[in-house]
Amino acid sequence: MSKLTRTLALVATLAMASSALVACGGTTESSTAPAASTAESTAESAAESVEESAAESVEESAADPAPASDLTNDDATLTVVCWTDADLANMFDVYAEQGLQSEGVEVTYQNCGGNGSEAMTQYATYLNSGDDVDLFVAEAGWILNYINDDSFSAPLSDLGITEADYSDAYKYTVEIGTDNNGVLKAASWQAAAGGYAYNADLAKEYLGVEPDDTDAMQAKVADWSKFEATAKELKDASNGEVKIAATIGGLWQAFSTAKNAPWVDGTTIKTDVAKEFTDMVKGYVDNGYVDASIEQWTPDWTNAGLNGKALGYFYSTWCLGEGAQLEQNGGNAGNWRIINGPQTFFWGGSWLCLSPNCNTKLEAQKFIKAFTADKATMKAYALYSGDFANNKAAMEEIVAEGSNSNALLGGQDQFAVLSDVAANIKMSDSISKYDQSLKDTFLTALKDNISEDTDTILSKFTADALAANPDLSAE
Repeated sequence: MSKLTRTLALVATLAMASSALVACGGTTESSTAPAASTAESTAESAAESVEESAAESVEESAADPAPASDLTNDDATLTVVCWTDADLANMFDVYAEQGLQSEGVEVTYQNCGGNGSEAMTQYATYLNSGDDVDLFVAEAGWILNYINDDSFSAPLSDLGITEADYSDAYKYTVEIGTDNNGVLKAASWQAAAGGYAYNADLAKEYLGVEPDDTDAMQAKVADWSKFEATAKELKDASNGEVKIAATIGGLWQAFSTAKNAPWVDGTTIKTDVAKEFTDMVKGYVDNGYVDASIEQWTPDWTNAGLNGKALGYFYSTWCLGEGAQLEQNGGNAGNWRIINGPQTFFWGGSWLCLSPNCNTKLEAQKFIKAFTADKATMKAYALYSGDFANNKAAMEEIVAEGSNSNALLGGQDQFAVLSDVAANIKMSDSISKYDQSLKDTFLTALKDNISEDTDTILSKFTADALAANPDLSAE
């Protein structure tokens, strides 16, 4: 019996749903399906394309949704543009086995960029190339560049999809998928709640925490003060061999998102949170609690978990399924667990957007609705992939039933741990179109200048950020 068949047995009869959204994640590797070749361009020309926004009028944005009966497939291929097929591969499996795929229609993907940061600029080139594109995946850090440009994205109402379809969605996902004119342009299949995943064997060896005593481990890292004290305990017990976190980048994700503070106020770069974090993390580095030289999505990052050099990672739910980051970083069955950590946080999230050039509209509607609006299909997807589906009713059922058991987490249900986190994510007031660029620039400046004082690091960051974004200003 296949993994999907076993999963679907846990779910009551799955309603014939419509459409699905493709997944996120900062992974630099594609999983199952073969990637098509990507269009090449310079970052400069791509960035210029992204900046050329064509705002739709309010009258047009208020247009009635297209009747489903008017939708057709004028092409035999539904093409989804992305930077990784990690989540898409799972969606394609669920979509096919539920019999949702229209006869004679192929559902496939086109990779642009090796990770989300590259996709931010490379998408513009591909979307302007004239090559086939029906749907595309956008990440939280830069989605506003695309949904606020009508040359790149079309209203979901063109597919007969409206906000009314998302009564069970986590509210922030709908807010972020809505453009500046109030038009719904994107829908997400996931609520990207995060937690601290740790190697239970190392926690027992160096901290005396029994593998199934997650409450004891949570108590040791319940806030940043306790987290730092436990980092010292771990360092002393392991003679400096084991770090409490694999990267500065992971610490930043957990620290910054709970602040819900924007990078940009008007056109001014804000550095309050960056300063607070820099002060904290410099102490971590100076004391040997984290290795500043290791960057996320690199072999060193992966190997820190595989080789037992890192006790844990800050992960979002899209990191916790088979083949995803937890398994890549050493999550052998049974020896990892997940807890909330020093504070609740979230990481990223992906939205599916409709291309104005979509010529497979019936299939696009079915695909989006199945994975972003239909409870039964989203429940099946969550159980199959380990990702936290963007449907409150579906996730509440899974937790209540106890139907999810993650072998990589010793049978733990990550949804039960992270459900309160998902319900309290607040992101829409704090994101801007500059977020991915500013985050990457800050972490590079921090890593490259970690031996300098905080003011020097922030000055370097600000100078680099202004050079990359000349329309912004410093405080």
